[in-house]
Amino acid sequence: MSFDYHAVAGDYQYRAMHSGHPMQRFWHRGKLAMIDELLRPHLKEGSHVLEIGCGAGNLLVQAAVPGSYAIGLDLSLQALTFVWSRLREASSSPEPIRGFACVQSVGEFLPLADSSVDCAILSEVIEHLEAPQASIREATRVLRPGGRLLVTTPNYRSFWPLMEWTVDRLNMAPKMGGEQHISKFDPASLRNLMNECGLRAEYFGTMYLFSPFTSILSPRWAMKQLAGELKSRSSLGMILVAVGVK
Repeated sequence: MSFDYHAVAGDYQYRAMHSGHPMQRFWHRGKLAMIDELLRPHLKEGSHVLEIGCGAGNLLVQAAVPGSYAIGLDLSLQALTFVWSRLREASSSPEPIRGFACVQSVGEFLPLADSSVDCAILSEVIEHLEAPQASIREATRVLRPGGRLLVTTPNYRSFWPLMEWTVDRLNMAPKMGGEQHISKFDPASLRNLMNECGLRAEYFGTMYLFSPFTSILSPRWAMKQLAGELKSRSSLGMILVAVGVK
């Protein structure tokens, strides 16, 4: 049966990051560290940042540097309402973003002009799609020349299938196997897909090899481990991470 994404609370990822199981909190906070490492150094005042399938907006808010424009796109009106409140707060902070928008749409048909954003994020989205190449092509279309697309997705040539099975059995998150995750990737298939869509690989690696398990004992040490995982560009971590340049 198909998964009902509208049944997921709009603030789910935000709550998981702040009040979930220790490993769950680390899982979401680690992605913020990934944004800091791979995207923020390339963004500046006036940059336009788009997150496709933004959920609660954790990554979008992290990527939106002062003076930038943030665009959140999702199917869930609950999620967009929550993201709107977060971006409105960011627009009135001491180092405010310059503008923001929230759009209810699918990633396969983006209501944006060609070459209109500097950075796009597709984090744990393409595994939910029957035709993931359509979303990556659309994201590439709206990128300006030299713009970056960050893609993350589970690595099915890693410990991920075991993690997915465990999380489903323990009801630690909305059920994934067979309901949410319908397109499965390994390092070779994701690299090929991004090449086919006209993106040059600037970064290709993985995250979450041992760091999620370390986080149960020491979140601080786990963050150091995660930094090493990102720098190593290993193919063994549970989440594939790719940055392509148009």
